[in-house]
This record gives sequence, C-alpha cells and structure tokens, in this order.
Amino acid sequence: MKDRITSDKTDPATGRPLPAGVEYRGKGQYRARKRIAGGERIHQTFSSAKLARRWLDTTSAKLELGQFQDTRPLERQTLRELVDRYVREQMQTRDNDRKGHIPAILQDQVAQLTLVDLTSTAVRGFRDRQAEKHSGATVVKRLNLLAAICQHAIAEWDIPFAKNPAAATSVKRPAGADKKRNRRLVGDEYDRLLAVMAQSPWPDDVAFTQFAIEQGTRREEALTLRWRDVDFERHALSFTKTKTMHRAVERGPEVRPLTPGATRLLRALQAQCKTVKADDLIFDVGSMNAFSVRFGRMTKKAGLQDLTFHDLRHEATSRLARIYTNPLELRRVTGHKDIKSLDRYYQPHTEDLAAMALAYEAINGPGKK
Repeated sequence: MKDRITSDKTDPATGRPLPAGVEYRGKGQYRARKRIAGGERIHQTFSSAKLARRWLDTTSAKLELGQFQDTRPLERQTLRELVDRYVREQMQTRDNDRKGHIPAILQDQVAQLTLVDLTSTAVRGFRDRQAEKHSGATVVKRLNLLAAICQHAIAEWDIPFAKNPAAATSVKRPAGADKKRNRRLVGDEYDRLLAVMAQSPWPDDVAFTQFAIEQGTRREEALTLRWRDVDFERHALSFTKTKTMHRAVERGPEVRPLTPGATRLLRALQAQCKTVKADDLIFDVGSMNAFSVRFGRMTKKAGLQDLTFHDLRHEATSRLARIYTNPLELRRVTGHKDIKSLDRYYQPHTEDLAAMALAYEAINGPGKK
C-alpha cells in the first residue's frame, strides 16, 4: 500500500515541523513548491525536508535577483527532438556538408539526453567519443554544428539554456584541428591542371575550373548558376543559394560583382552554345559528387599533390586581392560572411608581398612610409 500524503505540517521522519512550502509525499519524498512570475507554481521532490528547504531558499534568492530561469521546457525535450526541429526548419537549403554531420549527433548517446541534462560535461563526452573514430577537423565541425543548433534554440525558440553547452568557451576543441589551409597553385601547376582537365569527357570541366579561379565562387554556387543569373550589362551575378544565405525567399538573391576574367570566360562559353535559354545551367559537369571524384583523379594525373577543388577558392581570393585591395570590397566579390572568414582564404605568396614592398620603395624611396 502506497504512503498517503500527510495532512499535517510535521515531518514523520523527524517529528519536526515542515518548512513552509514543503509537503511530505511519502517515505523519502518531500515536495517543495514555489510560486513564480505569472502565478505559476514550480515544484521539485527531494529525499529530505532539509534539501527541499535549501532548494526553496536558492530559488527565492534567484527570483529576487532576477536570475531565475524556468527549466521545465528543458525537462520536456530531448536533444534528438531539438535537432530534428532544426533540420526541419533551418536546414532545407543548407549545404550537404553540414547535413552530413547530423546523423553523427543523432546516433550518439548524447541525443537521448533531455536538454536539462545537456551540460558541457555531456558535450565533452560526445567530443571524446567522436575523437576515437574521427579526425580532429571532423569533430570540430560536429561540435560547431551542435553549438549552432543550441544557439539558434536560445535566440529563436526561447529554449532556456543558462548558457550554450556546446560553445567553444565551454567545450575545448581538438588542438590543431582548425589549422588554416594554405594550398596555392605554384609554378606551372595551373597550366598542368587545365591541360589534364581538357582531356575530361565533360567539355565544361575546363571552363568550370577556370571560372572558380576567376570569380572565386564556391563549387555548389557555380554548379547552380543559370544564364538568367548573369547580367553582363551590370557586370553582376545573382545567387539564390549560397552558404551564408539560407532564406533567399525572404532576402532575395545575393548579387556579386562579375569579374573581368569571369566575364570573358562566360562570353566565350555563351558564344559556343547553339542555343542559350535563360533557365539552362551554365556549366554542364554532372553532379557535384561526380565532378569532385573526377577532379581528384585529374589532379593526381597532373601530378598535383594535396590539391582539392576548394583550394581554388583560396587561389581565387588571393589573386582577386591584388585587384580589390579593400577587404570589404573583396568580400563583396567572393561572398565571404565576414572579414575573419575572408582572412582564412587570403593566402598571398611571400615573394608577392616582398615584391610589393620593393615596388613601393622604388616609387617612394627607401625607408619612406
């Protein structure tokens, strides 16, 4: 037979009066109740009246200081449910790279935790389990994605995390995993790359590679470009799907300046086409994954070591920096989110920087500033 709730204010275990707001619920069960803003009552059950009173005192102090947070929403939702909502509402237009890390989060035991138990300690456990099987760079991406989900939940869904449990300030990232990549084309590598790409069964492979260097677009952005997105008169390109713009319907297309080199390339490509329709894709290179595999094979054939297609964005950014010396203007061309992101892709050759200094001195004289 279950213990009944006592009707008096005495603790049966000690014979002492129960503190105000504490109710005896049965052996080892003391429920503390506290009224919060809006007239609602919150409650928790403890093993002793002393612990229940301590919780009441702490909660009262937080209410007076304006530091109290109602954690009940955190108790009713799991991380899995939070991630599922984020994918459903925020990742419909996200790049596949980020989507690919979602299963890793959902398949880990951390996904089963309620949000109230999603502490920095729990996230560090997730990090360590991931580090046993994956590279540091992959672990960083997954931690950053989890942090982004939590931050969005705080800012947009009013999920009352006291702080972001996956933020870099709370969970240390693997050392050296975020190392800045600096692969550039050197010597005759550009000519060797184009010569091999010209042997591809896909005739647009060469133009696609050249465009990546002339305009500095991301691979997925260039793949989705259609002729209607090119405005030769205004020297502009319109992008409806980019890495940093996930609400194109609300914000409209992102417009970037069309560089002179990219303009000449697109003009020549257009002239080769028998018919050009506005809805036609500009580059016919197949799917993104198929092109990536093909590009990898071509670089090996050309004898180019450790070169990825994304490295061409580093190459393009560094070349365009010679034309657009103002970083704010350069960012408008390349489409980087901010100056910090732009800095990761600007990789000048040391000899070029030295040549700039020598050219300056030749004009202004030695030691002039």
